[in-house]
Amino acid sequence: MEWVETTGKDIREALTAALDLLGVDESDIEYEVIEEAKQGLFGRLKREARIRARVKPSIPRPKDNRRPRRQRERAPRRNEGATADKQERRPAQREVQSQREVQSERPSRKAPTKVVEDKMEDSNTQVETVPLVEQAGAAQSFLAGLMREFQIPGQVSVQHIEDDNITVAVTGDSNYGLLIGPKGLVMSSIQELTRASVQNKYRRANGRVFVDIGGFREKRRASLERFAIKVAEEVISSGVSRTLEPMNSADRKVVHDAMAGIDGVSTRSEGQEPRRYIVVSVGEDDQEA
Repeated sequence: MEWVETTGKDIREALTAALDLLGVDESDIEYEVIEEAKQGLFGRLKREARIRARVKPSIPRPKDNRRPRRQRERAPRRNEGATADKQERRPAQREVQSQREVQSERPSRKAPTKVVEDKMEDSNTQVETVPLVEQAGAAQSFLAGLMREFQIPGQVSVQHIEDDNITVAVTGDSNYGLLIGPKGLVMSSIQELTRASVQNKYRRANGRVFVDIGGFREKRRASLERFAIKVAEEVISSGVSRTLEPMNSADRKVVHDAMAGIDGVSTRSEGQEPRRYIVVSVGEDDQEA
């Protein structure tokens, strides 16, 4: 995934702008601070904060590198302690100490082997990645169970698996308004629950699960694109800027993208989550998420 650079009055505003551009939640990105914001005279902003961000890669992390350190900590302590005891004990006690060492010699040799085997098992478990097909099946099962609890009929299927994205869809002739909610808010909550269920079942789950109910996502995208084009035409015709209602980062991205190809209009996002909104103005396209 490519990096994007965004600016803002502070780091938080630059981060929110990056979320708009990438169209994901904050938990799904990683970012680096390039420049901190700098204040000028009379409280004016002399330099904006700048960051670079991208969607988190899904490559499994390297093996745990703590094994050599734990081996070094255990072996020297036993050897050093035995040497110190032998030097300090009197000659009459050395025979007793030797007998104890002979009795404990066999278990002490087995213990490090057990530790190495356990750590090898832990390392293999950490490296192993759950196939996306299994993660998709777990998401499908959870969503189907949720539908049964709501007593709403429908077919739950894995719509597609692309890269690390998994889309699970609910289709049918029923009224899915209860599951979608106003502007898809209930559907977004169901999506988060589905993601959490997959991650609880598979510790190494790396897929990003998306839920679509009754084709809402495509309908919402098409509706936002038509709305964005209409607003852009009104702003260009009247020459007056227009402030849109607050939207989530995914919807703002659709609006920004729809207006990006329209000459004579520019868009920028203002405000703080969850009340962040888009301002549409006349002028060259200087889109700021």
